[in-house]
Amino acid sequence: MMRDWFKGFRKEEPQEEAELNWDHTWPFNPDSPVIKDTARLGQSLSIILVDLTGLEWPEIEPLLPVARSSSTAQDMLPVLIVDLLDFSALRHAGFAFDVLPNAAANQPFRPEHDWDAYLARRRRLLSEKWKPTAIVRLSEHAGVWE
Repeated sequence: MMRDWFKGFRKEEPQEEAELNWDHTWPFNPDSPVIKDTARLGQSLSIILVDLTGLEWPEIEPLLPVARSSSTAQDMLPVLIVDLLDFSALRHAGFAFDVLPNAAANQPFRPEHDWDAYLARRRRLLSEKWKPTAIVRLSEHAGVWE
């Protein structure tokens, strides 16, 4: 009864639209700006890994519009894989990315280390993490993904 009396004083709450949740956006936060154009209600993200390892920023930058437009056309989210030491430009460009170590740069510090095996293991871990629908290599230096 008291509840009915307060009804007249309460503003009507607008009906909220359905919101994205973790089921739709994993492994991103639902409010991540990286997924704003890709996440859809009722379906999980479809991720494409774009391997750019072995390339420096001046070689990567012109490939970014291609990566974005081709993945958007396929309703996929590009996650760039790089081996750069400075990836601040990728952050400013608004891309999701992950990093592999630069084996050639690290070779002098541990020449006895099996860098090919190490990178193969890291690629497997990245595949397990991102669960990509597809993997594209845009570098001739990119390694083999399983």
